Amino acid sequence: QMIILIRHAQSEGNKNRDIHQFVPDHRVKLTPDGWQQAEEAGRRLRSVLKPDDTIQFYTSPYRRTRETTEAILKTLTQDDPHPSPFPRHHITVYEEPRLREQDFGNFQPCSAEMERMWQERADYGHFFYRIPNGESAADAYDRISGFNESLWRQFGEKDFPSVCVLYFEDLRNINHCEFITMKQNMDNGKYVLENQLRTWSELKKRAAAVAGNEQNGRKQSISKGLSNPRESSPGIPIRRWGGCVNGCNHAHMDFPRRARRQNTQDFMQAAAQSVKKSEIGDSPAAPKDPEQAAQLAVNGKAKQNDDTPVDPANCLSPGLASASSEGDDVFSSDGDTRPNFLNV
Repeated sequence: QMIILIRHAQSEGNKNRDIHQFVPDHRVKLTPDGWQQAEEAGRRLRSVLKPDDTIQFYTSPYRRTRETTEAILKTLTQDDPHPSPFPRHHITVYEEPRLREQDFGNFQPCSAEMERMWQERADYGHFFYRIPNGESAADAYDRISGFNESLWRQFGEKDFPSVCVLYFEDLRNINHCEFITMKQNMDNGKYVLENQLRTWSELKKRAAAVAGNEQNGRKQSISKGLSNPRESSPGIPIRRWGGCVNGCNHAHMDFPRRARRQNTQDFMQAAAQSVKKSEIGDSPAAPKDPEQAAQLAVNGKAKQNDDTPVDPANCLSPGLASASSEGDDVFSSDGDTRPNFLNV
């Protein structure tokens, strides 16, 4: 009958973002203020529910959400100031990994780099920007879609509780322990959102309105040929992304380049011409005469042109065959690791 979404209480990461540089995100715990927020949320939840409601919680495995659940259940089920109609043993709690927060990578870099990344995400688009070593909001959307399907199936069970409480991370966060409530319309079975969600598009519209007011006095200069309106305001830097954060000369450095991928036939011919007598003598199956080996390679090339199978022993030097037997991809210099007949 009712779905309630609750954001976790204040965590140490909310109070000090630098903690993510050395504490894994899933281990970040609540602050003392966060514990109080969660306990107060339990009292508010108790006032929202009806005495005959049954409750089921879904929470992510992250420590801050488990602690939020613990604090909410404490005040929701305690007999103070009067006996609670919701005994703890009647409440089901599920830990659901798909409900975890958007992954912002492993240990995060310094604050300056994180600030640069947040600005880059704002310019690129919050939904599609993928955090380095983490995921985008679109990635989180994909896994949550699977959870929604599972949840909807559970709604059809006869003994499913009347109230479902979920902890979540919104694209633009709501306040800590704030409630988002959806009530079911009994006429059509659909759930109606009772709150006004704060969206990024709304925030951008307000920011654009403010910027528009600031630029009212500059319209004349813009109309005279400025191709980019932002150029008229020195207070709004034009961001350019890509390359290293602190600047570098990577574009002018002489990095070692891998050899260009060669045609198979050309490669065999060049290899056969560079055969050394000492290498030939190491293989009992190889021809003893270098000129004979070169001639065999040429014959092998002709056979290839005739679409006739080629015997590697008759057209390749033992040294080349030995290299290929060790797993070297002698034909692939661009990352292509498709098998070739040298490895057969």
